[in-house]
Amino acid sequence: MSTSNSSEAGFTGLEAAIVLIAFVVVAAVFAYVVLGAGILFSEESRSVVHQGIQEAGSSLTVTGGVYGISNTPGRIDSIIVPVGLAAGSEPIDITTVSVRLIGPAHKETIYQNDPLIDAVPTIGRWSVQERLNADSDHLLEAGEQYVLNISPVNRSDCRSYRTFAIEIKPAGRPVLRVERTVPGSITTFTRLD
Repeated sequence: MSTSNSSEAGFTGLEAAIVLIAFVVVAAVFAYVVLGAGILFSEESRSVVHQGIQEAGSSLTVTGGVYGISNTPGRIDSIIVPVGLAAGSEPIDITTVSVRLIGPAHKETIYQNDPLIDAVPTIGRWSVQERLNADSDHLLEAGEQYVLNISPVNRSDCRSYRTFAIEIKPAGRPVLRVERTVPGSITTFTRLD
């Protein structure tokens, strides 16, 4: 009888060892999966944070006075907005920029003029009228200034004492919102504050 008892005890020990090894293997696989998911999540979070920082830091800024040009008494016909890059920003391809005029009476998308660079826009279009300290490409880079000429179709919000906003949005970047009020006295070349 003692032989059968000792063989049963040995078999029970072998079973316990197998179960213990199985638990260790399952725990190791589980730990590997959890750590892998954590690392992947950490990398994605880091990527999102870097992208957010890049977008927040890569925006336009107004680099001078905003002016209205009037060819018609009592209203502004086109708006001049000088823009440049905010400090530390990445270059912006000016051909990817969209422009909107928003006022109490209406909202209007203003499309790019053809040609876009060094041109006076037609009605309902915007263009880069002048480039200062700029090379010949379409990239607005550090130290460069582009003077945008925006000529809306509906000019009802461009009359005396009315407030409007111009939204200038490069693709994938934050919007530059320029809000101005037209003064009571409109001249051919009026500063908008």
